[in-house]
Amino acid sequence: MCLLWLSETSFVAAGHNMSPDLFYGSDSGIVFGAKLDVKKEKASSGNMSAMARFQKLDVQGKAETEGTTLETTHANCITEIRLIASANGKVTKFSTSGKDGQVVIWEMDSICSAIAGLKI
Repeated sequence: MCLLWLSETSFVAAGHNMSPDLFYGSDSGIVFGAKLDVKKEKASSGNMSAMARFQKLDVQGKAETEGTTLETTHANCITEIRLIASANGKVTKFSTSGKDGQVVIWEMDSICSAIAGLKI
């Protein structure tokens, strides 16, 4: 597990759950804030006819499977969090890297706008 302080009272932690999570520190202890890896919802294609399923199977070479897609950007555990940019004592951009070989850059402004009510 690794963590990065975002401000005097909040930090992001990541590890085996493959997603950076926001936590707040207060007099009463540490409180979970939000999961920062928010995926955009895909539009549902609705019911697919049998003919369309076979055509898709033929083109892609594989059957449509449910429940095998990851809900996180990283495909394996996160091993490091690094500060990229800060302003006025608060982190504005940070990166994560993991055992999947990906380096992901997270911008706090876009994360805060994607998650309603999130404040750092």
